[in-house]
Formats: sequence, C-alpha cells, structure tokens
Amino acid sequence: MGRTGTTRRRALLATGALATAGLWAAGCSPAGRGGTRSASAAERAAREEARLRRRSVAVSAALLARYDAVLAAHPSLGVRLFPLRAAVAAHTAALGEDGAGTDGTATPGPDSGAAAPGAVTPSPGGPAAASSPGAAAEPVPPDPGVALAGLAAAARTASDAHTAALAAAPPEYARLLASVGAATAAQAYLLTAGRDA
Repeated sequence: MGRTGTTRRRALLATGALATAGLWAAGCSPAGRGGTRSASAAERAAREEARLRRRSVAVSAALLARYDAVLAAHPSLGVRLFPLRAAVAAHTAALGEDGAGTDGTATPGPDSGAAAPGAVTPSPGGPAAASSPGAAAEPVPPDPGVALAGLAAAARTASDAHTAALAAAPPEYARLLASVGAATAAQAYLLTAGRDA
C-alpha cells in the first residue's frame, strides 16, 4: 500500500508539473502572438509611410521638373523663378528624408550635397539646363505669361495632392505635408499675381 500511495503521489506531482507547464505556455503564447501582431502592424505602417513618402516626393519632383522645363524655355524668367524653384527642391528633399525616393532609393537630404530629382544647374549667364528626363514631357508654351500660368496650375495640382495625402499620413509627416502644401499653394498665387507688370 505504501508503494501504491507513493506512486500515486508521483503521478499527481507529474500531472501537476505538466499542468503548470501547460498554463505557463498558454500564458506566454498569446503574448508572443500579440507581439508578432504588433510587429506586423508596425511593419505595415512603416511600409505605408514609405509608399506615402515616395508618392509625395514624386509629386514634388514633377513640379520641380516643370520649373526646370519653363526655365530652360524662358531663361529670362530666372530671376523670378529660381527662388521658387529652390523652395520646391528643398520640399522634395524634406519629403523624402528618412524615406525612399521615387525609384525606391534613399532621397538625398538638403545637406547631402546630392542633386534633388529634376535638379538644374544655373549657368553663369543665367539660363538653366534641364537635367530631368520628365522636364520636357509637356511642351512649354512659347509665351512666358502662358508658361507661368501653366506652372501655377502645376503648383496648384501639387498642393492639392499634398493636402489629399494628409489623411493617410502619420502626425509628424502630416505636419510637413500641410506646410509644403500651403507653401506650394502660395507659389501658385505668386506665379500668376502681377505677371503682366
């Protein structure tokens, strides 16, 4: 009888140990699964933000290319357009910071020393040479006033795109998009205000 009692106690202890191990595993497993879910959600959010950054950079780069095309066709507008173009180049770099550019590679920041997409190099005489393949995608009107109106329309389109992207942007990037969108809308006004003066 003594041996039977000892055997039963051992069996109960073994069962208790197994049950404890099972409870411990059950307690840890959901946390592990939750951690995996959290990691997956974070990865998805990071991918979405990277896609948003690429789209925003592409929008700004398209406007930059349009500036380049107008400057190449109408060098006499350089005094008026170069400051605005420089702002768009800065926007393009800022929108791509810590993210990927339109081709999936890192977009250079403002202090990187690398040219932004669609950059032009002003010549000593003033004319700009377009270096972006997309700069000549749409012909620039021969009349400078009409060319400025088209550039203003491109700026409004870019501003609208940045504003529309706000809803999907994380807070910090949304603030940047709002700032760039407002600045681009201001450019649209400046490009048409008093153009006949």
